[in-house]
Amino acid sequence: MIAVLGAFDGFHRGHALLFERAKALAKPRELEWGAVTFDPHPGVFLGNLDATLFTFRERELIQIFLGIPRVVTLEFDDDLVHSPPSLFWEFLSLNVDIDGVVVGRDFRFGYRRTGDVTLLEHYCREAGVDFLAVDPLEHFGTKISSTAVRELVSSGECGLAAKKLGYPYFVWAEIEHGLGRGKELGYPTANLSVPSRKLLPANGVYAVALIVKGQWKAGALSLGDNPTFDDVQDRRAEVFILDYEGDLYGESFPVLFLFRLRPQVQFKNAEQLVLQIDADVKRAHDTFRHGFKANSALHAAFKTAYLKVLAKGKEQAS
Repeated sequence: MIAVLGAFDGFHRGHALLFERAKALAKPRELEWGAVTFDPHPGVFLGNLDATLFTFRERELIQIFLGIPRVVTLEFDDDLVHSPPSLFWEFLSLNVDIDGVVVGRDFRFGYRRTGDVTLLEHYCREAGVDFLAVDPLEHFGTKISSTAVRELVSSGECGLAAKKLGYPYFVWAEIEHGLGRGKELGYPTANLSVPSRKLLPANGVYAVALIVKGQWKAGALSLGDNPTFDDVQDRRAEVFILDYEGDLYGESFPVLFLFRLRPQVQFKNAEQLVLQIDADVKRAHDTFRHGFKANSALHAAFKTAYLKVLAKGKEQAS
């Protein structure tokens, strides 16, 4: 296997470049290629990350979307944390049938990240396997990294995050019962149950795209604590789905963040809020129609990947 090594908190355009190089190395020799990663995410295990970009199920969807044929997930534990680079390499070699290694030029491994690409290349040459270190991919002069994507998502800059990811940032969430206030205001919303360690964008209102009953729909999503009514103690994600009527409780599907329409605002009364919602919904529809829907190849491939994950889940459950 030509193995691309990394923590892979999701896969961005920089990772996609590594996969292209791995595929090119594997093809002449008719070898398998894929990603080798760790669970839990090293940053979470070490307490450096409170939330990750993507959950396991979301990463599975992205894997299919990007055409990564195989992902090997190794357990990240205290033994691995305290392993010097030589033992890290030994652990890797014992658990993965490695024919070659592809990493980013800034890859580090072993106890306190003391191993670098020079040392890793040495281990590979000793073992008689291929090695390739790839320079980081840049976007407007800055390195594309999971850290950079997290910063953009956290500040609500989902449009810019998508340019680094190569696809819109999203959450795969389940619909649960809410307070029902949206219905009272004329805009019935679906309340999203989001995994606890999932990174969510900054509070505000977002234009989103959703796969509902196998079809793409536009939506306006509110993320925050409803300051106008001041009766919600925790952050909530509620989405109004355009051109859809029906009960979605218990359903789960990806919600793609396309653009932040505005920050969270406290209005004087419900009437002012409804007027703003009217404007938000119109802008969400326009964003979906002129932006996301125009990229037919991307949303067709994403929906195909989603349906494959669903089918795989049903097959495993049967």
